[in-house]
Amino acid sequence: LKSTMAANPKAGQVIYDYPTTPPQESLHWKKINQSLVDHDCNDNVEVDDNSLRAVDAGKRVDDAGSHNGHGCCNTKKNTIQLNDNGPMNIYSHEELTTQFQNDVKSLSTKSAHDDVVDPKKIEQDYLKVAIWNFVVGYCEALSTHKDSTRRYSLFPVPFRALCQLVLEEFLPLLNDAKQKSASVATSNSTNNSTKNGSSAQLRHRQAVQTIANIIWKRAQNKKCGTLMQDELHANSLYTCLCGDVDGKSLDCFGAASLVVVGMNLSALGNSCLTLSEDHAYESHSKQLNDGETKDAVIVRGTCEVAIPGNTKTAQSKRGREISETFSSQNQSSTQRKKLDAITAETSWLYMAKNPVICENAGMVLAAMIGNVNCDVEKQKLKTGEEKMPVVSGPLYKLKRDLLWVLHDAGFMKKIPFALIELGDCEEHMSSERGMEWIDVTGLVQGAKCDSNNGNEGGKIAVLRNEKLFMDAIHISRKLYDDSQAYPYLYAGHYHKDAGRDDPTQEYRLVESLRFYSEASRVASKYQYDSRDCMQLMK
Repeated sequence: LKSTMAANPKAGQVIYDYPTTPPQESLHWKKINQSLVDHDCNDNVEVDDNSLRAVDAGKRVDDAGSHNGHGCCNTKKNTIQLNDNGPMNIYSHEELTTQFQNDVKSLSTKSAHDDVVDPKKIEQDYLKVAIWNFVVGYCEALSTHKDSTRRYSLFPVPFRALCQLVLEEFLPLLNDAKQKSASVATSNSTNNSTKNGSSAQLRHRQAVQTIANIIWKRAQNKKCGTLMQDELHANSLYTCLCGDVDGKSLDCFGAASLVVVGMNLSALGNSCLTLSEDHAYESHSKQLNDGETKDAVIVRGTCEVAIPGNTKTAQSKRGREISETFSSQNQSSTQRKKLDAITAETSWLYMAKNPVICENAGMVLAAMIGNVNCDVEKQKLKTGEEKMPVVSGPLYKLKRDLLWVLHDAGFMKKIPFALIELGDCEEHMSSERGMEWIDVTGLVQGAKCDSNNGNEGGKIAVLRNEKLFMDAIHISRKLYDDSQAYPYLYAGHYHKDAGRDDPTQEYRLVESLRFYSEASRVASKYQYDSRDCMQLMK
């Protein structure tokens, strides 16, 4: 029994934008060029009509007159090096995807806190994550501005220059944070300050707080009264370092992911990006006391970092255990002084006890790519009687193909969010792979097939696009105690969109309502609180 569906079910519901203005005319291009000049990285450059003034890193030497021979210069501050700095510029979608695929192949599939993983390997992996987050963030900023005159073609991508900016601007921030963290740890050690737990735990939280404070300080300050969830296209390292071009700051995901990358790049202890359906924070293996064996690592500590602002109050709240955040909220509000107050264990925003823990660099990268927002900001164009949203066609295609690379590498098998985002991309930009028929008989529990309907052997086949949503639901049930509503919602949207314009697909209305009912069932597990799950209600 094949589940039929036409390609691109989202077609006709959105307008796809394909800018043709070359990126060389953008403020982003000029910002990158100026940043390289400011860092004195233009001693040996290649300049032509199609390329950015960028570092010829294979020839550049540092103050000591030496280089590492891999296209990345040794500096006194940066000890982490790239083995390959990549091409100067990338001129096509296929070339960018191939470069990404080569880097993903080199990422370790082991957990970051596994004893057999070389710490230097972890640093190299997370440096690649930082670079690709910066590159894709640049592409997102380039193609999603609300002003059509400020949207540009993605190619050529000044790949080498973007890599160099990560080395020249992000790594020094981490070096500063590492020095400050060491200074604070020494001071507390002298004062025997362990009131918040073991000294190892305290050092870890101080390191998280220090990196988070430096990242927030580097990002654009938010306007007074602006809520984090209202910030669009604000989830990447590019936004953090170059947000002044479009007046952007960071959202909660951007802050949490960069802190985790920073912790692992700085070798300041195991640190995992931890995700709910609408929030992100840091978590880590927790030892009760210094010197305990690996057997003692049986629980995870958490750190809240997504607190905007540069006030002392905001800075002091970062690095705290999530339960402390809830405790302070409950004490500070008379409305919260009741027995049924939300806790970390009952909160939807923190996924109760079932968050997705990104255990290695590849999983963090999958979460980052899945978080790319292809909507053109605040844009709806009137077509006939209906206003339709505008989205970036090239960015959707790029997001789709990068997610397929991560899918094939096995980095998405524990992340329902990444799977449903790939499914959404296939709805917008169907690929040949997404339109393949896949046997899902084993996934469909209790399915009854009528042999008279033409399904040979009682098999059930669906398009791979639909199977992505089914996989996400299966993973949520198996690994996360069926705590996620979004996989059901995305599956419901899929069937609703697929049956919208085809009278023969009326059965999809039943399917969409079934999935929406399942989403409601999951949502009903959580106690309603406007500050905790308003986004879920929307």
